[in-house]
Amino acid sequence: MGRPGEARPSRRRPAAMAGLLVLLAAGILYALTLDNGLRLAELQGGDLITHQYAQVQARPSNAPGYPLYTMGGWLWFRLGRLLLGQTANPVPILSSYSTFWALLALALLYLLCLDVTWGHWPLAALCTAFYAVTYFFWYYGVTTEQYTSAVAQTLAMVWLAFRWEQVAGSRLQVAGSECRDQGGDRYLLLLALLTGIGLAHMVTVLLIVPPLVWFVLRCRPDVLRRPGLIVRCAGLALLPLLSYLFVYVRGAQHPEWRGAGEWPSTWAWFWQFVSTAQGRQELTWALRPLWTSEFPSLIWGELTWAVLVLGLVGIRLLGRQRAALLYTTLGLYFVFCWVDRLGNWYQVIMPAYPLVILGLAAVTSRIWWVAGGRLAGRMGRLRFQVSGSKVRAVVRGALIAGLLALIACRFALSYPRADSSNRPEDDGLEPGRAILADAPAARAAVLGNYGESVSLRYLTDIWGLRPDVTAVSSAEARRLLAEGSRPVYVTVSAAPLVWSEVSSDVRFSSAGLTLVALRLQPQTEIPTMQHALVRDLGDNLRFLGYDLQPERPSLALYWQATGPIIHDWSISVRPTRAGEFLFDERGLIQFDHQHPVHGLYPTSGWVSGEVVRDDYALSLPSGLQADGIVVMVYRPVAGGFQNLGQVELAWPP
Repeated sequence: MGRPGEARPSRRRPAAMAGLLVLLAAGILYALTLDNGLRLAELQGGDLITHQYAQVQARPSNAPGYPLYTMGGWLWFRLGRLLLGQTANPVPILSSYSTFWALLALALLYLLCLDVTWGHWPLAALCTAFYAVTYFFWYYGVTTEQYTSAVAQTLAMVWLAFRWEQVAGSRLQVAGSECRDQGGDRYLLLLALLTGIGLAHMVTVLLIVPPLVWFVLRCRPDVLRRPGLIVRCAGLALLPLLSYLFVYVRGAQHPEWRGAGEWPSTWAWFWQFVSTAQGRQELTWALRPLWTSEFPSLIWGELTWAVLVLGLVGIRLLGRQRAALLYTTLGLYFVFCWVDRLGNWYQVIMPAYPLVILGLAAVTSRIWWVAGGRLAGRMGRLRFQVSGSKVRAVVRGALIAGLLALIACRFALSYPRADSSNRPEDDGLEPGRAILADAPAARAAVLGNYGESVSLRYLTDIWGLRPDVTAVSSAEARRLLAEGSRPVYVTVSAAPLVWSEVSSDVRFSSAGLTLVALRLQPQTEIPTMQHALVRDLGDNLRFLGYDLQPERPSLALYWQATGPIIHDWSISVRPTRAGEFLFDERGLIQFDHQHPVHGLYPTSGWVSGEVVRDDYALSLPSGLQADGIVVMVYRPVAGGFQNLGQVELAWPP
């Protein structure tokens, strides 16, 4: 497929340097756009968060478990934490596992492009760079998904098939049709092993296996007369299935990881799990879902019409057998998108793109070597005064410029969507951080809403921050509260559920800006506080003192009922400057609670001797500073308010 009468280029060092440069550039690009945060929706479910928990905790991922990929991710995460520290952000570490597979896929694509361009490394490098900045590959190369590994595996199988064809074909020409090509056997054995890995990884990779079998038998039908080779290939293909023991063992050790459902035994769960019942339920033979506003238009939207058409045409230039292999594979990908209701169409779209890129590399190589001479001749007949060498330079320059323009355009379009670093919407861990910022007691159990619970679980289970703190359900909180074996907290947002789902006799006391401590018996011991300042305000309500944290900033007030409190008193915290209240454009700056403990615990329900903590966030508008705080105790009455009393605090003390 090179230029007629011209030897294949042998400049291996420039080719190697060009390949390394492409991989280095892609590696830097992916590192700068690596995912380093999570949206709350991502924490609440989906493949991304499932893979993260699987790789950190060595648990089966979503069906069928991806055992080999998961075990590799587990090792990758441990290595990353070893190098970066045990409290390093786990998100970029886990995401970089996808980057590793992405770079391996690009390396294989570059080798294939070198092959189909007869070693023309500039064209191979540019074609590889174009694929590197396509949106899907870029996005899944910087987030925690397994799809770049499937691309790498697919390209590895194509590369092995091409290498086998070259070795087996050359030896066949030399030794005759009855030769036993021992040198090419290693490629067939590796293909068999990769097939088995597909059985233990993403089964969609196996769509390329039937075309590969035809490719091998078309080139060398005598392979069927070698039972020893067939047995070895079958053994290697079945070997990776042993990795499913990991799924069974971990499922037996941790029944809580199995998901929703009831199974009579671990075996019953295991077989249902690996058979991917949900995936089979999504299959359909209806043609209608295939044609949507997104698919298949996204293919030419991603590749551009020029690349798609040139790539599909260029595949034909690879030779009859190679073309049949790639065309048939693309056809099977198309059928898969049909029957899978588009649920997993990107699993085959991603490896389909580099197959089209191989065609692009082939056609650009043909243009490079042939079109310049032909255009010169035609222009000569038209009596243009331009030499053949100048025409060739123009054509080749235009070709390089066109590829560079395609890369630049694709980069500009993909970057805003694929960039997963420092996204402002990645605030999913903030609820969990707010809980931990309140410094719950050792072995604390925290009842929160769903978003708070998944956020806290990620920080404790995956990040490793305060692993002694546990997010619990209402039933677990009820049991733990009754046992009294662990401190139990509820978040302010989930507190209204306590009376109906935990206990109607529970006692509240604030434990920070987010947490409320739960007790069945009132607290009567006076806690340690920064500033004791005892004031009896009336109606048996006593002010004990306060804690002030200017860095947050926050204020904790401590109250005590010295006897039955008749009324429900409200609290107003008002910053002051030089004894005067502060105002902004909205009016008086004040932080009010209808009832203490974030409005949750009316004073009339307190018992004699009970001590209650009450927290407030003190967020002043920019430019305003306070040097004092007035705490006012009041209640609404007909025609106005009744003030019980007030306490003046210093800020900072």
